[in-house]
Amino acid sequence: MPQTSLRGSLCLMFAVAALGVGSGFAVPAGAVELAPHRALYKMKLASASRGSGVSGARGSMVYSFSDSCDAWASETNVKLNLLYGEGDEVSTAWSFASWESKDGKSYRFRIRHSRDGAVVESLKGTVKRGKPGSAARAKFSEPADKVIELPAGTLFPTRHLIDLIEASQGGTPVFSRTVFDGASLDNPYEINAIITRDKGAASARGKSAAGKIAAAGLAEMPTKHVRMAFFPTRSRKAEPEFELGVDYRADGVARMIHQDFGDFKIDLLPDKFEPIEKPDC
Repeated sequence: MPQTSLRGSLCLMFAVAALGVGSGFAVPAGAVELAPHRALYKMKLASASRGSGVSGARGSMVYSFSDSCDAWASETNVKLNLLYGEGDEVSTAWSFASWESKDGKSYRFRIRHSRDGAVVESLKGTVKRGKPGSAARAKFSEPADKVIELPAGTLFPTRHLIDLIEASQGGTPVFSRTVFDGASLDNPYEINAIITRDKGAASARGKSAAGKIAAAGLAEMPTKHVRMAFFPTRSRKAEPEFELGVDYRADGVARMIHQDFGDFKIDLLPDKFEPIEKPDC
């Protein structure tokens, strides 16, 4: 698994935390209310094929999502150590932050990726468009002068999650959208989602996750399992670059996450949740 794909999916998992014109769904104002919160997830290896060379994984992800009346902001910090059969260990760290206007016209992002203490990639940029859902250009200041064309209908991550939750509540089993988050130069992605009934609620891990959320004072609410496949729009490969399974509550809180990189898989399990106070808009 290339490091760029690993990094991109880790950031996308919560960049995809998120009604724009062209989305195909008419969502009434206030139909989906996302919960501002901060969450700590522990990461561990779920499984690995013999050919992957991966023998273990440990790490954590701290994610925060806030609402500032006219915009949403999110930040993700990941620290992950991958262990290999030969005894080698690779330490990676990612920091991703984004700001997204609720009218769908503006988006800002930055990411910093380091491996074994050395910075290997730094991305920073903005998107501005006259109408939500119209074609646009993502302009990067890091790397300087880099531009990515975004087709009409491209969603930013929080709007995407709102549409995704709305689709799950309406009984839509398959949901596909083009999403830009700036977490990698492979953007934008065609994200194909399959929405099913949450089957993990009764498991020991499901009950533990629900308990962590309840301890933070968040009310119990419906949860759906969403399986997402990520296809870079510029790629012609039939296989997705990576896949992601998330148990999403109706308020956008991810109860559990399962990342599938093909030759190895990583689980992210909640360890702590903390509500963030909403502003008085």
